[in-house]
Amino acid sequence: MSEPLSQTISLNDIGMRYIGALQHLSDLMVLTWAGASAVTQDGYEKTFRSVPGLPSTPFRFSLETAREEAARWWFKNSLGEVLGLCLVFLEDIRRVCGLVVFNVAKAKASGDLAALAAEVNADLGPLDIPSRFNHLKSRYALALPLEAEITSMVALHRCLLQAGGTVPPEATLTLQLKSIQPPAEGSTELRLADSTRSWSAGERIVVSREEHAAVFTTASVFLSTMLAAVQEFAKASGLPETPSSQ
Repeated sequence: MSEPLSQTISLNDIGMRYIGALQHLSDLMVLTWAGASAVTQDGYEKTFRSVPGLPSTPFRFSLETAREEAARWWFKNSLGEVLGLCLVFLEDIRRVCGLVVFNVAKAKASGDLAALAAEVNADLGPLDIPSRFNHLKSRYALALPLEAEITSMVALHRCLLQAGGTVPPEATLTLQLKSIQPPAEGSTELRLADSTRSWSAGERIVVSREEHAAVFTTASVFLSTMLAAVQEFAKASGLPETPSSQ
C-alpha cells in the first residue's frame, strides 16, 4: 500500500501560500492603477516615440480610450489569475479531504487504505472550478461557502475570453461579489457586504476599480471560509487536528 502523496498537509501553510499569492496580485493592480493615473497626454506620446518598433497607424488609441481598454484588459487578466489560484487551491482542498478520510480509516483500521491513498494521489485531470465544486460536494459532502460568487466570476471570465466582453444575445450575466463597505452609522468598523452587478444581452462588460477590488476581497473570503469548512469536516470525521499522514 502506498501512503498518500503528502506526508503532512497543514491548512495554515496552505492558507498562507494562497493568501500571499492573492496579496501579490492585488499589489500589482495597485501599482498598475497608480501608473495609469499618473500618465499624461505628453507622457503617453513621449513613451510611444521612445520605443522603436511600435505600430503607428490611424487606429491608435487616444489616451482616454487607452486607459479604458487597459482597465478592461487588466481586469480580464487579473480575474483569470485569481481564478487560476482558486482552481489549484480546490485541488489542495480535495487532497486534504481525501487525507482526512484516509487517516480516519487508518485510525479505525477499516476501509481499503490502498484505494483511499490512491484517491488522494490521483490526478483528476483538467477539471474546471464548477466540476471541482461538484466533486467536493458529491464525494465529501463538503460545505462550499461562496460557491455562487466564484462560479459567477468563472462565467464572467469566460465571456471576457470568448465573447470579447460583450454579453451574448439572449443572455444575462450576473457577478456576485463580497465587497468592503463604509462603517454603518455610529460605528467605526468596515463592513463586508454582498455586491451584485448584472449585464444584459449585447452589453459590454465594464467594471469600476471598486468592483475590481471586490474580486480580491471575494477570493480572500473564499480562501479563509473554505479552510474553515475543511477544518470542520476534519473535526466531524473524528480528527480534531490538521490532518496528517505519518
